[in-house]
Amino acid sequence: MAAGFLLDWIASALLKDRHFAGPQWGEFAIDVANLALFLGVALRSGRYWPLFAAAFQLLAVITHVASTFDRHLSAWAYITASVIWTYCILGALAYGAWTAWRSGRQRPANAELMADPGATLR
Repeated sequence: MAAGFLLDWIASALLKDRHFAGPQWGEFAIDVANLALFLGVALRSGRYWPLFAAAFQLLAVITHVASTFDRHLSAWAYITASVIWTYCILGALAYGAWTAWRSGRQRPANAELMADPGATLR
């Protein structure tokens, strides 16, 4: 998910229309693809943080849709919403990385011996 987010960020920077005269179609397509990736991971994962990342990505896609239907939406509101959802996605990814690191640190060195309920340490 982090690699997909990084590719989304790079491609969005390359395809961004700097005039903000209308909807950002390149960014919209990239965000929809990233939403599909996030949803795929979230539906297969046993953890909760991918669901939050996918929900924030969905809000980013909805922001694109809102700018398409409402031509009076200012560029400032559009950019601000995009930045907020980006920070929320980064927060979910950071939490996922932190919990993965923490669970790896808490696993004892002899975890394979402790995995069997009948195993004893000698």
